[in-house]
Amino acid sequence: MSLAQGRLQFPALALAISLTAFAGFALTYLGPLAAGAYPAVSWAVHAHGVIYLAWCLLLPVQAALATRLFRVHRALGLSSILLVAAMAFTGFLVIGVRVQAAMQGSGPPFWKAFGLPIAAGLVVFLGLYVAALLLRSRPDWHKRLMISAAATVIAAATWRLWVGAFGFHDWAMPAALATTKLFIIAGAVWDFAARRSVHPAWWVGLGVSVALEGGSLVIVGTPLEAPVAGAIASFADVFGSLY
Repeated sequence: MSLAQGRLQFPALALAISLTAFAGFALTYLGPLAAGAYPAVSWAVHAHGVIYLAWCLLLPVQAALATRLFRVHRALGLSSILLVAAMAFTGFLVIGVRVQAAMQGSGPPFWKAFGLPIAAGLVVFLGLYVAALLLRSRPDWHKRLMISAAATVIAAATWRLWVGAFGFHDWAMPAALATTKLFIIAGAVWDFAARRSVHPAWWVGLGVSVALEGGSLVIVGTPLEAPVAGAIASFADVFGSLY
């Protein structure tokens, strides 16, 4: 594989992740919103959507800047901490309120079960993102962990694509979570083609995301579901007035 092809690895993966995110939300958010058909919801839902898509838009830009304008890349990367913090807060706020409503019987039961893997995905994203920042002096780890984090956080978008294609089914959430892992696997395959070895960062990203998200799916329908869902809903107990 040529040097030029190697430099394309992370911008290409970042762009593919970003396009997938926008494709998923075009079906159920951006499209209806543009048509004036989106139902009235809390400001937090819109804030989370805008911040989430802004981060997905920044992702391929950052990946491209890393190979050309590293100082700009680093400055934007550090400023993105505020963006990620806002995305995490609004995300946990929306998930917490929805899970709480489901537990109280005033919201769709979908959230009582599948609020768990959605929250787990956000936790994994934050963990991998922070790890990538801490390892920014080691570009080989930084880039791969950031792609792994980005892949994990688009599960909501891939779920929308599965539902849009096949309708609302319980298996759509596991399928959506599995789909996000394809980007991590693609990065590992690209590594192997270029270096004849797979960087351990890919195994970390894949292992952590599969363990936590898979574990959250295993909990669904068991006696552990209620207390875990209650812990997620506790975010709404504290911050629900802001919703």
